[in-house]
Amino acid sequence: MANWFLWAGISFILGGVVNSALTMGATEPISFQEDISGYAIGWILVGIVLIVIGFIKRKK
Repeated sequence: MANWFLWAGISFILGGVVNSALTMGATEPISFQEDISGYAIGWILVGIVLIVIGFIKRKK
């Protein structure tokens, strides 16, 4: 577990993708899907930031 930022970032991205896929498959009104898809995009962005931090720390 030398670089946990990288693995945490990957898990956040996977969580965001799964959240988005579940939301797309849901049969709820459009407004509900739009609200939830914002969370999925947020998790993916957090994952990308953690991966970048992991790569920066790895190079130091």
